[in-house]
Amino acid sequence: MDVFEYLPQLIVAYDGNDEFANLIHVKKANKNNSYYCPCCGGVVKPRAITSTKEQSHYYHISGKCTKESQLHFFCKNWLFKKGSKFYINEKLFEVASIEIEKIWYTSFGNYKPDITVYTSSDDIIYFEMFFSSRKIGDDYFCKWNALGNDVVEVNIKEYLYKTDENIIPVFTYLYHDGVCYSKTYEKRDLYASIIAKIKHELTRQKVLNYKARIEQLDWFWQKIIENATRDDIINCIYSMTYEDMISCYEIIKRKQCVSYLKQDVLDTINQKIIGTVRDSISLPFDENVYFDIRCIRGRTYEVGIRLKIQTEHIVYNNFYLHCNYNECSFKNLAGYPKIVFKKNIFTIEEIKIPNNKKAELKDIFYKTIQFKNRLIEYEKELSDFESNNYKIKFNNNLYTVLKKTHDNKLEPILENYHLADISIESLSQEIRRKSKEQSEKRFLENYINSEKVQTLISDLQNNGAVGFKVYVGYKKQNTKDHESRLCFDLHIYGGSIYSKILSANEEDFLETIKLAKIAADRFIEKYSEIIDLASQINNCKNGFWNVELLFDYNGILNLKIDQTHINSVRYMTYEKFNLSENVLSSTQNIYCILVDKMKLVMKNMEQYGYRAMEVNH
Repeated sequence: MDVFEYLPQLIVAYDGNDEFANLIHVKKANKNNSYYCPCCGGVVKPRAITSTKEQSHYYHISGKCTKESQLHFFCKNWLFKKGSKFYINEKLFEVASIEIEKIWYTSFGNYKPDITVYTSSDDIIYFEMFFSSRKIGDDYFCKWNALGNDVVEVNIKEYLYKTDENIIPVFTYLYHDGVCYSKTYEKRDLYASIIAKIKHELTRQKVLNYKARIEQLDWFWQKIIENATRDDIINCIYSMTYEDMISCYEIIKRKQCVSYLKQDVLDTINQKIIGTVRDSISLPFDENVYFDIRCIRGRTYEVGIRLKIQTEHIVYNNFYLHCNYNECSFKNLAGYPKIVFKKNIFTIEEIKIPNNKKAELKDIFYKTIQFKNRLIEYEKELSDFESNNYKIKFNNNLYTVLKKTHDNKLEPILENYHLADISIESLSQEIRRKSKEQSEKRFLENYINSEKVQTLISDLQNNGAVGFKVYVGYKKQNTKDHESRLCFDLHIYGGSIYSKILSANEEDFLETIKLAKIAADRFIEKYSEIIDLASQINNCKNGFWNVELLFDYNGILNLKIDQTHINSVRYMTYEKFNLSENVLSSTQNIYCILVDKMKLVMKNMEQYGYRAMEVNH
C-alpha cells in the first residue's frame, strides 16, 4: 500500500468498467486518463498527484458515493491485501487471501461476513466492518458458534486518519473460543446471553457426558428458528436437565414468536419436578392414581393423590380431597400438606414430603385405588342404565343426564348435579324426581296459566266477595319436608282452608278446583254472620273501631278488635278472641264477648292517658 492521508478521500479506482479492470492507486494514475469508482461505478479522475500540500485522490465526474461506502471498500480491498499483517490482541497474523461477503452455511441459517480472511497460519477469521451502526438481530452468535471461527469487528472510523502503511493495525475479538466479548451483542442476542454461556461453561469442563446436553440446546434453538410445532418444542425441552429447561423458559418468555408457549413450558417443567418427587416416594405404579400438586390460590399449593380415569360415561380428574369411599372421607385431610413456592417454577427442594406423612400418603393412594375400582364397576352399571333412553356423563362426582324424547331429541334432566353417593338407585330416584318436576313446571306454564284455568281461579277467589286467595306452585308441606312439592292452596285471613298436592294433569286440577269451591262455601256458611258483623263495625259512622279476622298458629280463626284514633303500633290497645264452636253457637254469645272486648280496649286506652267519650249530635 502507498502512503495515504485524510480518508475518506477516494484513493483507488478501476482502470476500466469490465470484469478485467484493475484497481489503480491514485499515486500511480495518469492525470489525463479517466477511471471508474469501485463503489458507485461513476467516472473519476485523479487530482493532486504530485502535491505535497493536498491529499492525492480521485474526484467524481459522474456518480456519487457516501463516505461510508468508500471506507467499506477501502478496508475490504486494501487493509487486507495479500501479505498484510495485523494483530488480534497480542497475536500476529498475515493475510494469505480474502473473500468478500462469502456465504457460510450453518444449521441455524446462512452467515455472510463482510470479509473472510484466510491467514498464512491456516486460521479463518471473519471481519465485520461498520461505520456508524452494527448488524442487528438475535441469531449471529449461534452461527458463529456453529462455524467455530473467530470474529473481529472493525470500526472504520478508527482508520480515518491513518497515514503510514507500516503501522500494523491491532484488533480485538468480537467472538473467540465460544465467548462473545461484546456486551452489546450479548444483551441483544438471546442465544449468546443464555445458551452460549451454558455451552461455554460445559465445554470448559471438558466432560464428554455433556455432549448430549449441548446438542439438546442447539436442537432446541434450531426448533425455535424453524418455527417448529408446539409439541416438537415441548418434547425437546422435556428431555433436558432442570437447569437447561429453565434457560429455555427464559428464551421462550422473551422471544416473541414463541412467547405463546410460556404457560405450556412452565407446566412442562413443573410436571417433570412433580414426577421426580413422585418417584422418590416409591408409590406403586398405577396409570390412573398418582401423586400430584394442585394450586389453592396464588403460589400456595397442596400435595396429595390424584385420580384420573376416562371411560365412555365417566370422566374423573379430581384430587383425593373430593373422594369418599368405604366411610373414608378424604375431606378430613384438607390442608395436608401445603407448600408456598417462591416462584411459579417448582423446585425439588421446596416440595418436601415429611417422613411421617409418607405412610399416610400411601394409605390414601391405596384407598383411592379402591375408589377407582368402584368407579370402573359403576361404569358398567351406568352403561346398562343408559340403555333406558338416557345419555349419561359422570364428571368428577357431577352428573349430566339427557333423556330421549318421543321425537328422538335429547332433553336435559340433570346438569352438573351432585349426589351424595355413587349408586344407580340414587341416580334413578333423582331422575324420577327431576322428570316429575319438569313435567309439573310445563303443566304450570302451559295449563295453569291458560285463560280457561285463570277464569276458574278468579271465580273461586271472588266467591262470596270475602277475599279468597289461590296459590298454585311449589312449597314445603311442613318443616320436615326436604323438598318442595307442587301444591294448590286456598287461603283467607292469613290461613289455609284447603290445600292439596297436585298431580300434573288436567283431571286432577279440575277435581281440586271443585273441592276447593266446596271448602269455600262451607267457610262462608260457617262464618258468614261474623264476617257481616265485622263489616258493619268497620263501616260504622263514628269510624272508631277496626275489626280484623285472622287465623292463629293453631289454625283457629280469631277476631281482633282495636280503636283507630291512637297509634296502634306504639300503644297496644287491641283485644282478640278465637271463634270456637262454643262462641259461634249463638249470636248472643258473639255480641256479649264483643262488647266485653270493646270495653277492655277503652280501658287499655286509659292506661296510656286517653279516654273515649260518646258525643251526641
